[in-house]
Amino acid sequence: MLPDTMRHATQQLISISRENIQLVSTLWHKPEVFRYWLMSAHKAQLITLVLLVLIPFAITPLIDLLLSIIFPPVTKETLFGLIKTEQNNPYNAYAQTITFWLIWIISTLFCVILFLRHIPHTLKYAQRKVAEKTSSADQLLNTNASESILLYTSALEWSIDKESEIILQEKLKTADAMTRNTEAASHIASARTLILPDNLSISDSALIADRYRIKQLIGSGAMGNVYHGVDTLLKRDIALKQLSPSLSHDEHIIARFRQEALALARLSHPNIVQVFDFIEGEGFFWIVMELISGGELEQKFGTSQPLELKEALRLAHQMAMALGYAHSQGVIHRDFKPANVLLTKNGDIKITDFGIAKLAQSGIHTQLNTIMGTPSHMSPEQANGEETDHRTDIYALGIVLYQMISGELPFNGDAKSIIAQHLTKQAPYLSEKQKNISPALDNVIHKMLAKTPDERFQSMHELVEQLIG
Repeated sequence: MLPDTMRHATQQLISISRENIQLVSTLWHKPEVFRYWLMSAHKAQLITLVLLVLIPFAITPLIDLLLSIIFPPVTKETLFGLIKTEQNNPYNAYAQTITFWLIWIISTLFCVILFLRHIPHTLKYAQRKVAEKTSSADQLLNTNASESILLYTSALEWSIDKESEIILQEKLKTADAMTRNTEAASHIASARTLILPDNLSISDSALIADRYRIKQLIGSGAMGNVYHGVDTLLKRDIALKQLSPSLSHDEHIIARFRQEALALARLSHPNIVQVFDFIEGEGFFWIVMELISGGELEQKFGTSQPLELKEALRLAHQMAMALGYAHSQGVIHRDFKPANVLLTKNGDIKITDFGIAKLAQSGIHTQLNTIMGTPSHMSPEQANGEETDHRTDIYALGIVLYQMISGELPFNGDAKSIIAQHLTKQAPYLSEKQKNISPALDNVIHKMLAKTPDERFQSMHELVEQLIG
């Protein structure tokens, strides 16, 4: 009875192991899943570590002792038995070699089996990740297709089912088409998503909060409209940014809008747009800001016309100083790009649009569980949905500086392709495109665009010193 039970258990173990071995190939082609499998198999890791310590320091010496008892030394007599010498038993050496390899082979197989037994748990975890990311992407598809692309791409990295991959590929095509259609409609080359909401039916004589009067529409964006207005109390021109009424019932969007006001309100810097007021009531949400009339940096150099090197470095220095100040106040921009850099009449810059800024000691974006940013200027860690810090802005500034000097982005293509390049492809050296770029500046930009945050400049202050030098 016992041998039959053991035979059945052995056959079952072999069958399960064979199935899991076949799945290893699937995991190998999914680096995220493969990495999770190896890193989360804690029991297999612990036993492997214990065996690595015990085999050379305890098991092997014990085996040697037992073998010396089983195969004792051989006594050899010479000169008619007058001289006796002991020699190692020749069988002992053979037994030691065989035993040594048997121990390591059995131990290795045991550890491999433990890792293989962890594969079903890994597959369940991967399926759960795919479901979570796909669900989040589906919810964002109509409001922010570019963020949906990031989530679908991330879900694809975890998908181990061919049918699921086909569905995700179709969803990616849909999201990418929506992004490209929006880009074409708004003439924005940096892959941001714009929605043109209906104009507000507010008369010219109406006052907002009994104080602010709208003069004219300046522009429209994903969050709503921006108006040129007048502060009737202080008699000055201001900008009024209004959350689109169609979005004013979405708590996540409202939280993001408040986040921008909070981020800007705590900053006071000559190169950052100043916030004067935040108005909320009757379903309307407004941010009252400093009016900047020089247009966007993106409009100044377009998509193919570079700036003069001296001017590009001057503007980059101002950007680095402003972002460095924001970082010192616990604010990380996380969506820095030319469209979020305004120009004054004097040609200086003013950074704006902190709508997805990350505030120190704030968990709002973790709670939203979304990947935010613009694909063309997104850091690799953002694209991976990982935790971001101030070095994300250093990467984005590197993209902007590259763009100002060369007149083009380092990575081009549709949103999905751009994200993949941020993760895997190193940006070309600027000296390959511009002959007047010094090796020192080339290396500075290359370091700003390093794939891992630890390889970049560790602060804007450190970067500024290199730009000045």
